[in-house]
Amino acid sequence: MSNHNMTRVAPAGTRTVAASTRDVAASARNVAAPTRGERSTARQRGFSFIEILIVMGIISVLVGGVIVAINMWVQKGPEFATKNTITKTKALIEDWERNFEMLPPSDVTKIGMVTGSDIKAQKPDNTYNEGIEAVYQALFWPGFKSTDFGGDELGNTDEDELKKAVSKAGVKLMEIRDAWGSPLVYFHRDDYGKYQEDGPVYLNFRGDDVRPKPWRNEANELYNPSSFQIFSMGPDGEPNTEDDITPWSRD
Repeated sequence: MSNHNMTRVAPAGTRTVAASTRDVAASARNVAAPTRGERSTARQRGFSFIEILIVMGIISVLVGGVIVAINMWVQKGPEFATKNTITKTKALIEDWERNFEMLPPSDVTKIGMVTGSDIKAQKPDNTYNEGIEAVYQALFWPGFKSTDFGGDELGNTDEDELKKAVSKAGVKLMEIRDAWGSPLVYFHRDDYGKYQEDGPVYLNFRGDDVRPKPWRNEANELYNPSSFQIFSMGPDGEPNTEDDITPWSRD
């Protein structure tokens, strides 16, 4: 046989090793170079993580805002509530004046005379908080329709009552009070001169006797000289001090 017609055949073991080498190289290329789908999935995972961070940041800002709002309400809530109570009571007193053509007196025994009614209240056992007690009784007097007050807006710090009911307010001489528990102070215009030197006795939320006076400005002029004054003694429960809450501006 001629040497030119002879074909060299590689041993079987050599072919197997070569094939294995090619398979390993292909696997290495696959590991080193991720497919397009794998690259896309990796990018999506990255974007999702960033989005989570953004959402967490937004939530943190919102939670911080809520905490600030809650703290503000805790600090300012009683003041807002007291202003609302004063505004409501002031409007009712003005409606009462239009209805009866007179302001509510600061003495419960005089309400019948002012309204032209035969109903007469006996003198209470004490005169604590008498101005605001008279207002509350007057607001529920026959012939006048009043707005109801919430439970937190009413109290009876001196625990006094009438011998019998003379209005829908009942026998207890309730006071309209501020958010700290002190009665609101009420002065009829006829009281200004009487109480300028020594005010009536009120019991604040601590049970202390205090003597509020009609408010005057820096020029010693009365606020609301021709009508009435109603105000809160504020968080300290002391009348005619800087933290008093009034429906008029003291600037």
